[in-house]
Amino acid sequence: MEQQGSDGTRKVGGLIAGGMKRLNLAERRRRAPYPTPGKPHEGIMPGEWRAAGYLDQTGHIPENCPVRPLGYDGENFFFEDTMGQVFNSGDSSLGVERIQKLFAGHEDFLYWAWPAYDRKGGVSGFKAELVRRDLFAACRERGAWTMTDMVRGRGAWRDSQGQLILHCGDHLWIDGDLEDTGERDGYFYARRPPSLSPWGNEVGDGDNPAPEIFKILRTWNFERGDLDAMILLGWIGIAMLGGALDWRPSIFITGDAGTGKSELIGRHGLFRTILGRMMISTTNASEAGLYQLVGHDSLPIAIDEMEGDEAPEQTQKIIKMARDAASGSVRIRGGQNHKGVEFEAQSSFLFSGINPPPLPAASLTRMAIIQLRPLLVTSNKAPTMKAAETVGPRLMRILADRWDDLDYRLDDYYAILREAGHNSRGQKTFGAFLAIADVMLGDAGLRALGLPCDERAQWGALLRPSLLPELEGAEPAWKQAIDAIMTSPIEAFTGGQRRTVAQEIARIKPAAPDEEIKEAKARLAAADLGVFGKDDDIILAIPNASRTIGKALMDTPFGARNGNGPWKFALKRGPPEVIIEPEQVKPGMTDNRVSVAGRQTRCIFVSLKAYQDWTG
Repeated sequence: MEQQGSDGTRKVGGLIAGGMKRLNLAERRRRAPYPTPGKPHEGIMPGEWRAAGYLDQTGHIPENCPVRPLGYDGENFFFEDTMGQVFNSGDSSLGVERIQKLFAGHEDFLYWAWPAYDRKGGVSGFKAELVRRDLFAACRERGAWTMTDMVRGRGAWRDSQGQLILHCGDHLWIDGDLEDTGERDGYFYARRPPSLSPWGNEVGDGDNPAPEIFKILRTWNFERGDLDAMILLGWIGIAMLGGALDWRPSIFITGDAGTGKSELIGRHGLFRTILGRMMISTTNASEAGLYQLVGHDSLPIAIDEMEGDEAPEQTQKIIKMARDAASGSVRIRGGQNHKGVEFEAQSSFLFSGINPPPLPAASLTRMAIIQLRPLLVTSNKAPTMKAAETVGPRLMRILADRWDDLDYRLDDYYAILREAGHNSRGQKTFGAFLAIADVMLGDAGLRALGLPCDERAQWGALLRPSLLPELEGAEPAWKQAIDAIMTSPIEAFTGGQRRTVAQEIARIKPAAPDEEIKEAKARLAAADLGVFGKDDDIILAIPNASRTIGKALMDTPFGARNGNGPWKFALKRGPPEVIIEPEQVKPGMTDNRVSVAGRQTRCIFVSLKAYQDWTG
């Protein structure tokens, strides 16, 4: 009981510390006391601030103006309004009503700085044309400015020194202190609705909720057991750190009904309990809708019930969005007045569904697939966490306090996965999950759970590329192109059936009758492919341009109706023992132009024996 009391005292202390910091921030943000219309401010009468030299750094508006100029972009002028958000003048008029919105709550400042007088000499309002003139001039002085890469919303970010900044909606968390939103280090942190904020005090091992979360995750029946639990715990940390990470992989949770998906990611599920309002959840979303909803935030996005048979085109757009968000690439979309609008997605995604949609290899390398099996427990009720409302803040405080340790831990896991056979993409994706979960648990948590700690290389053995369905099909592009050609069916029929290119090539063997070899070559010619060599040294000639091949590959990344497909570029990147030179086809041959299907065309030559040796 004494231990429980001390735990409770620490939790109350964290709540009190956080509350005091918020009160101090609110006091600093308190509205400035501007005079009533017609009265002096700082000893300066209305409209006389310029003559008194009471100027801000731009030299065009009064010092301590509640509205701050940010810059311009064409006809658009940008300001920080009195609500701490970006105000875009647009290319329409900045009239009286819009100026009042810009200065909302501080309209008395307008009466003092740009007064309009009545016939008796009293201040009766403000002169909008003078306000516009000075505000526009101040923006011009600040210089060019864009919302795409200069505005940061809610989520985690890095400053120019690599230090962590947590945008918690209505405040910033920086090195344990709460700061106001606004311009900082070349970026503008716009004030937004409140989100998750770190715990008020440092969190010790005894109050670390990560081990408890891991124990709860063990109650699900994951296909890969503790490895999947480790990946899921790591994703929670990735969700919290978002835009501060160089690489933010996503996860796709799949399983039949009754496997506990709702208890994991549903409205009242484990992830929602931990992340709270920080996580954007939906079951029916479009790419455009997500961009509008997320804006400049780097918050995690959870999309439930993403099935393969529903709106496949829109589904693939969202999957592509998650792929781009992994590295934070800029995407351009059409906007009003024929002007492109740029978005920089920096969120990690969580998908779930019974029957996942087709996942391209490029997306799979940025994602972990979590397979759920039927639950082994008899209760349908998900386990509950102690002091659940404090779990998210405590986890975020642990990640923030251990931020400097993360780079070292990432390097450790990159090396472990490299030794296990992963390429750089696999190291980044699975290394991020493991390293962040490791940082959250700490050595004490790993040992308490019986997880690899002193011998972390054991994780590499569990994550060998050959064991991961996520990496199936993640071959180099040249091999994908050859495989696509070899598995494409030939339009011509043989024996009442259509065979693939590979099946016809298999008929060309030393023991086969000459007539059968001749027929197989004729069928390959119908596919616009040439065959050279004999016995076990067959060389496949693939034209650089071919309508027939382009049509056959239409359902692959290499197809093209005009016949000028990208397969030639992919094939040229193959190893020299597989993609051979003309003189290796025939002694003395120097040109890659050969006769295929009755025409002379330039080709790429593939040694099928070397290809089979390469693939093992």
